[in-house]
Amino acid sequence: KLGSGSYGVIFSAIYSSGPNQKHVAIKLEKILPQFTLQANEVLVMKTMENSRHFAKFYQCGTHEGYKFVVMELLGPSLLQLANRQFPFKFSLSQLLKFGIQGIETLCDLHSAGFVHRDIKPDNFMIGNSLKTAGTIYLIDFGLCKRMIKQNGIIIKPSQYTSFRGTVRYASPNAHRHLELGRQDDLISLLYVLVELYVGKLPWNNITDPDIVLSLKIEHQGSQLVENMPLEFKQFVNHIFSLNYEDEPDYLYLISLLESIADREGIDLKSPFDWEIEFAKRKAVVVRKQKNYLEKRRLQQIYQRKELTKIVTLEKREQINELI
Repeated sequence: KLGSGSYGVIFSAIYSSGPNQKHVAIKLEKILPQFTLQANEVLVMKTMENSRHFAKFYQCGTHEGYKFVVMELLGPSLLQLANRQFPFKFSLSQLLKFGIQGIETLCDLHSAGFVHRDIKPDNFMIGNSLKTAGTIYLIDFGLCKRMIKQNGIIIKPSQYTSFRGTVRYASPNAHRHLELGRQDDLISLLYVLVELYVGKLPWNNITDPDIVLSLKIEHQGSQLVENMPLEFKQFVNHIFSLNYEDEPDYLYLISLLESIADREGIDLKSPFDWEIEFAKRKAVVVRKQKNYLEKRRLQQIYQRKELTKIVTLEKREQINELI
């Protein structure tokens, strides 16, 4: 069992297709007529199959009152990675590398016509192998929504909607029950970046959505990023200047993070801290496995020699009896 939520549970499992086997994740969702989260999951994963930032889709169906989706098994979430060791936050190097991939991920999703509407650290994960541990994946598309276009132009729905997202990371528009757009995903990403680097948001311990909204409005300008590199003020200015219909300048946002790296002498091509840790852990496991196999090999050789001695001794005794 990997995790659970209000609608279902996620397991790791072995997926067999002919002679091939692979570790996968299976997401089970209760069959409830008022919820169609699985349909969203499958639609988005199929649409995003050519993006490296989304898990591969394998199969879906129903089983004993549950809908299920079989997908690529991923590694830990950013929240788990940040909490794995003191001081429970990201270094600037880790933050910039994640931030760039996070922007790329949202750009891919938005270009496909979707808005995520629940960006948070739990929904960003890394790959499940040494090869993919440095790749950021976006998950959980239950609240994802396709943007409406007319003549190739995105049209903002006029009606109000219910709250969508997670209170801590939702944009002010979510609190106002407005339709969420691409800029709102980026605002949520900004909140994630601030929390991962600073260690907390000004409204971290508050659960009342109205109070959280007032604090988000109060900190909407440069105050929110006062402990971040200066370029984040430009980041804030850009995403908060956007209307629903406006297309964000993703390359500009990435360039801001790259300029921080240049100034601070950070190599963005270097591995994440956890990639180095995982490589060391795997090396230990491989070494133990080799030691175990070598021990087994020597034991088998010893057993064969002992068996040979016993057989030889028995033959000698038989010969002596005949004599």
